[in-house]
Amino acid sequence: MPRPALRSRKLRRTQTRTPGGRHVVHYEKRFASKPRCAICGRPLQGIDEARVKTKHVAGLTVSRPYGGYVCHRCLALALRMAVRLSAT
Repeated sequence: MPRPALRSRKLRRTQTRTPGGRHVVHYEKRFASKPRCAICGRPLQGIDEARVKTKHVAGLTVSRPYGGYVCHRCLALALRMAVRLSAT
């Protein structure tokens, strides 16, 4: 029976073969999935997929409006639409 801290599903379980030939369970921290665009759902570019708590702030966002939330294609499209609507 694993100790109480390892019984939750916070840690990922992997089967590992030891040099002696036994199969043991190793517990690893989970990684977050790659962040995606809020409009089209594509993976965001320029943002690392890593554990957020251990990552430097500069690697988490992109320095543009809505960076880290909307991809560059959707942002360009939204800006074009906003300019066209404000012109009329």
